[in-house]
Amino acid sequence: MKKKIIVLCLVACLAVTAVAGATLAYFTAEDSADNVFTMKGIQVEINEDFDPENAELLPGLDINKDVWVTNTGTTDAYVRVHIAIPAALDDGDPSFNASNNFLHFNFTEDSVQPGQWSWTPEMNEDVGYRGNGEGNWNYYTATIDGIDYGVYVVTYRTALAAGEQTATTALDKVYVDKSVECVWNAEKECYEYTDTKGNIITPDRFADANGNIKIKVFAEAAQTATFTDAYDALNTAFGTPGSDGYVAPWNR
Repeated sequence: MKKKIIVLCLVACLAVTAVAGATLAYFTAEDSADNVFTMKGIQVEINEDFDPENAELLPGLDINKDVWVTNTGTTDAYVRVHIAIPAALDDGDPSFNASNNFLHFNFTEDSVQPGQWSWTPEMNEDVGYRGNGEGNWNYYTATIDGIDYGVYVVTYRTALAAGEQTATTALDKVYVDKSVECVWNAEKECYEYTDTKGNIITPDRFADANGNIKIKVFAEAAQTATFTDAYDALNTAFGTPGSDGYVAPWNR
């Protein structure tokens, strides 16, 4: 199933790269050890199938980025994942109009079936994805290392037993929108990306000093005992994402 979308460059960039001697942006993986947040007695681990060496952003090229979570603790746990995407590449709240994105991310149809992952902001048994539109995404904005991000929260609705991994992946792949144009600016010594609205976006808005784009992934886990469902447990333990006073995982 097609998910939210993001942005980047055209095939023309290949030729530009050869002439200018510059490099295109790459996705890079975050260290899972830094992305895990737990309650006392609960421990989880992020498992990724992602090869940053082959993650060059080219239009129409799918980049595999499977994300599972494993309960490495000794008791049942509820888990959720925060997926942070540079805001300059994503339409974001409140319209979530994927046609305006530079970069897209996908999840599978199996992953949003009953008992699996849910992208919605409240607990439900059947619907894991309602489509685009205000109120359909568990979403908030944040600034990480000086870069603005849109953060999507996806919650696993079934409790994970000790040693168990989520049956489906929270994320499946990412890819660049084919409509984005990329031109080398010799004066600024960087690529400029133009979206469908004519907006010019430069790497300083979405890339680090090395020109890499980082999709940051953070996992949280909470105990199942005394709680009615995954949302109740995780929102009680860590707060409701985007609410007043909410503290994002990397700021705790």
